[in-house]
Amino acid sequence: MATFVLLTSLSILVIAFICSSTMRVLDETPIDPNDPEVVKIAKFAVDERNKQVRTKFELEKVNAGGTETIPDGTVYQLNISVIESEVYFTTRLVAVLVHPDGSKELMSFD
Repeated sequence: MATFVLLTSLSILVIAFICSSTMRVLDETPIDPNDPEVVKIAKFAVDERNKQVRTKFELEKVNAGGTETIPDGTVYQLNISVIESEVYFTTRLVAVLVHPDGSKELMSFD
């Protein structure tokens, strides 16, 4: 009986976690991948990555993404295509925080 209660409680916690994670994604506002400001932010992410690890990525295009407002500013979560070595295309997921003063910070580049 104790095992049943433990497993039931664990199942409820897992379901609650999944629901809360899903709700967090739903807070994201979709972006227009062709918006010049979004493209500028994507280029910033590529340039910062190139500086950090000495790669030679070039932004091909912004595929999709969204924004989420947090106390520190607006987080842009973007799915982008980049060119490596002039012929190799890859898709990357990036997150850029744009602070209220307009400064940008690369949070992730995967």
